[in-house]
Amino acid sequence: MNLTTNLLFLLSLLLSVAMQCILGNFPFGFFAFPLDAVMALLWMALMWYGYKELRTTAIVRMLLSPAATRWTLGWFLVGCLVIGLFPQLSAREAAERQGVFSLLGCYNFMSSWIFVTGLFGLLTHLGLVTLRRCFIPGRNRWRFVLNHAGLWLALFAGFIGSASEQTLRIPVFRDAPNNEAFTSEGERVFLDKPLQLTRFTVEHYDNGTPRYFFAEVSLDGKPVHLEVNHPYSAGWGEDYYLTSYDVQSSEPAYCVVQIVREPLKYVMLAGIVMMLCGGFLLFLGGPDRNSKSVLSGGDSRILNVD
Repeated sequence: MNLTTNLLFLLSLLLSVAMQCILGNFPFGFFAFPLDAVMALLWMALMWYGYKELRTTAIVRMLLSPAATRWTLGWFLVGCLVIGLFPQLSAREAAERQGVFSLLGCYNFMSSWIFVTGLFGLLTHLGLVTLRRCFIPGRNRWRFVLNHAGLWLALFAGFIGSASEQTLRIPVFRDAPNNEAFTSEGERVFLDKPLQLTRFTVEHYDNGTPRYFFAEVSLDGKPVHLEVNHPYSAGWGEDYYLTSYDVQSSEPAYCVVQIVREPLKYVMLAGIVMMLCGGFLLFLGGPDRNSKSVLSGGDSRILNVD
């Protein structure tokens, strides 16, 4: 079983490298809403059906095996290491880089086929493990489920939500409303609601360096107060940040607002809250000294599940 599982993940890794070299980064934009929601529901349904009806089959047993845990966690951790070691650039900037590392997508690695494939494998494995534990009675079942389901939900929201995430920047002028924003790739996006600067205040240090600044902005006629690191929430998963302003004038004629759209932000937050609740239950219950071993998914080995 271990040999077959190792071959499965090795082939998946090689295939993802080939896809990255041939096609470039994963086309997240193609899977934007509502296609991402449909694919997510189908994925969850397949995991449920796979565990309930097919858990004695070879593929499900491989995805539930300890070897799958080592592969998926290792793949994910190496991917995080790549993200930390290489500067992460926009898609346009990453495409301008040359060399082997650029070909492998290291400069925009979260969107690479290699990272996406590894994360998909980790989420599938984690989802099946969580489902397995849901159906096994035990004193500490719920702390296990909360921890693992919360982690799954947080990673899932980041993975699926990537298709619909968007970061825009818009200059907000004092003399006229503006609804023309720009993506990090320089593409123009026209907002439904125009913005206009109504007031801007800057406080300086004694040497003249800006110490603190804030803006009053009209958002489609509605007054909005913006400060650095204090975003304004305009709706579900849409936040407005004040990032810079016209430093050439004593009375700034414009400021720059960054709009971050994360439709699944609160789903990710729910996953984090679930992990906190699971950790609290773990603290209250302490270590399970009498954990039971059970047969899992038709596998002849006995696995400790808590």
